[in-house]
Amino acid sequence: MKHSLSVCLGLFLGLWAILPVMGEDVNVTGTASGNPDSAREMALTRALREAVRQGAGVDILSETKVQNFELEYDRVMTSSFGYVESYEVTSQSYDSRKQEYSVAIRAKVAKGRPKMDDVLALRLLVKRMKSPRVMVESEETISGDVPTSDVKMASSVLEEIAQKTGFEIFRQSTVQARDARESARAELLGDNLEAKVKKAGITSTSDFKIIASVKGQVGRLREPFPDVKVRDVSLGVDLQAVWTDTGEIVATTALPTTYHKGEAQMDLPFDMPEQLVRHYLTMMLTGAEPAYKQNNAYELFRRIIAKWIVDLDLGAKVQLEFKQIDKDNLDKLIAVLEKTPDISYVWRREFDRRLFSVVEIETRLSPEQIEDVVQKALRKKYIVDVATKRRLRFIPD
Repeated sequence: MKHSLSVCLGLFLGLWAILPVMGEDVNVTGTASGNPDSAREMALTRALREAVRQGAGVDILSETKVQNFELEYDRVMTSSFGYVESYEVTSQSYDSRKQEYSVAIRAKVAKGRPKMDDVLALRLLVKRMKSPRVMVESEETISGDVPTSDVKMASSVLEEIAQKTGFEIFRQSTVQARDARESARAELLGDNLEAKVKKAGITSTSDFKIIASVKGQVGRLREPFPDVKVRDVSLGVDLQAVWTDTGEIVATTALPTTYHKGEAQMDLPFDMPEQLVRHYLTMMLTGAEPAYKQNNAYELFRRIIAKWIVDLDLGAKVQLEFKQIDKDNLDKLIAVLEKTPDISYVWRREFDRRLFSVVEIETRLSPEQIEDVVQKALRKKYIVDVATKRRLRFIPD
């Protein structure tokens, strides 16, 4: 699977424009120790870094220390001396005995430093990587003179930023209204099962859910100077991104509470508290204020996309759930999964013969391909009951 990282590099690196340099092909391997969740990202990081070192002919390993894959993704893919234009994962594996993950890549490396507009790069990358579907939820506790509204201000601002980035946005209230209409239609047509499913709202709508928690206060109207009226506002925002179908946290970003003094911006609409709060939220979430250059909504989206890239390159973690499977069949299945190409590792998460047993795999296989492997291994004793991108549930046939 190839990725045009001349697009991807702008993801973290600011306002740059691509340099017209021919790339050099290199084959490298990166390894990392630890549990597969963290080691796989570090192994890819090191492979990309080694590709730059070999392709540019310089030692960049001493330039920076990788502490977090998402935060250091820019330095993995570029330096002052060279950057990865594109790469392809040629093999990957996890040695459970050594607890070591290995990733081999074929990369095209160009010398010099790339330049690209940050937001444009995000949009192009999201489009290229099969845009993830996103739903935004927010809980807002803002005291003071602020009118209540059905539409949360943070949700509205985050949806605007996400759309500019190129994500597919779904609003929960709109989805619920659609499901209600389809449920009513199903009832009229006599399809009671479909009506119940729509009413329950259990169908998957988004890949990621962004959860915002906003706390703040809007001060009273003040007149610090003759005929000059202002309001003070304090706001803090916590952001989380989670996989919708598993609830796993992908990324978090905290925007610490900041006191916005009215005298600092006297041209703001002091007589419209809701618009005032929206203005400050926009400044904070977009990183327009210096205090939020590092922690903002774009940073959260960058981490989401970094996770999206890793899952598409190295494979996603997929949970396989089995209802009432005995230990012998589970052991046979695990043995087959471990020998299956494009499955990097297999974990037995839980065994319960009477209820559900859980096996987790890392794979680039599609849900349909995983189902086929399981069906063959268990001789079609189980059928799929629920299937999403990251979760399959099997029940006895």
